[in-house]
Amino acid sequence: MLNQGLELLVRGRPYDRGPVSVDLTFNVATNSNEIVSLLPGQTSVSAGTFLQHRVGYAVGSWFARRVVSADFDAVGNPINVLCDNGAGGTVACGSAPNVFLGRTTPKVEGAFSPAVTISKRLRVAGLLDFKTGYRKLDGNTRVRCTLFIRCLENFRPLTSEPIRVAEETLGIPDFYISNASFLKLRELSVAYTLPDLWSKAIGASRTMVSLAGRNLHTWTRYPGLEPEAMFLGGTRGGNFSAWEQADVPQLMQWVVTVNLSY
Repeated sequence: MLNQGLELLVRGRPYDRGPVSVDLTFNVATNSNEIVSLLPGQTSVSAGTFLQHRVGYAVGSWFARRVVSADFDAVGNPINVLCDNGAGGTVACGSAPNVFLGRTTPKVEGAFSPAVTISKRLRVAGLLDFKTGYRKLDGNTRVRCTLFIRCLENFRPLTSEPIRVAEETLGIPDFYISNASFLKLRELSVAYTLPDLWSKAIGASRTMVSLAGRNLHTWTRYPGLEPEAMFLGGTRGGNFSAWEQADVPQLMQWVVTVNLSY
């Protein structure tokens, strides 16, 4: 296996004048991995549900059939359904191969953290982080639409897209293996160092009070509950944590901290 990446960290103080200073921190990391060879005579092995270790691709990548074109008949049944043949063309889905759908691990991730300090006592800071370049399986959509048959298009197919209805009908998972890229406001905090006189009144040399909000907002096109949620049970949970189903999303938290130094 060939595995390589780059990590970069940049810190700076672009403004420092009078009582106000501004600090900025940015880091980014990339990862590119490729399976070069397997056992003699093998080009791929199963790595889990819809996952393969395949020569020429990233470890544990998504592989499945993919519908590329379809039409509706008069009542909403999918017709003229064609799948990706893996070579830039199309083929009947019954004989279609499993094709590459995406990575299970992020290709790029990073974070940005600004902080403003006023009079060396008040500090306001934030943290934004992101991950991109990978796909996640939305197990809730899979169960609703293909097992329990409770999605809108199951009852009113003409209101949906022919390709999606065709994939649901044929049991093809491409429509619920989705881009899981996200940007998250991970933390926003305010910290204040009390005057020394106040600290000495309680026998301390320094007192700091802070309020922090965590997991405040997520920007993503992932259609499931949470791009970071992981279903860790059974063999599906071993899918590189790439299966999200019936999991609690990242919870918003508010934390108050009092730090005393003696």
